[in-house]
Amino acid sequence: MAFRKLEPLCDKIGADQIRAVIDEFYRRVSADPRIGHHFERIEDFEDHVRRISDFWYQNLGGRLEQPPTIDMVGKHAPLKLTEDDLQAWMEHFRATTDEMLDPAHAKEWQQLAEGIASRMRQDILTG
Repeated sequence: MAFRKLEPLCDKIGADQIRAVIDEFYRRVSADPRIGHHFERIEDFEDHVRRISDFWYQNLGGRLEQPPTIDMVGKHAPLKLTEDDLQAWMEHFRATTDEMLDPAHAKEWQQLAEGIASRMRQDILTG
């Protein structure tokens, strides 16, 4: 009997490409007049992008020696995010992944991002 080998999405995309997607995504959201102000308070942007890249690598099935501990709700609650903010975030995420990844990989990653957006809607939206 043949066995199917499951390959995590992080292996299909690759760590370097995950980082490239996150770099481009943050370039876009930072420049967006609708939501860019939320990113102005990040003191060490390079460290932030590295941590978020690690976060996604892990959430896409990767293993890290020192995985980041990110309190998604705690970090975002003070920002007083709105539905419009989340819509803009997802708009950029979809566009970035659509442009930079194989369509099947982009769709799979977008589904995970939608799950995070749903959690944000439940836990922290203000309006």
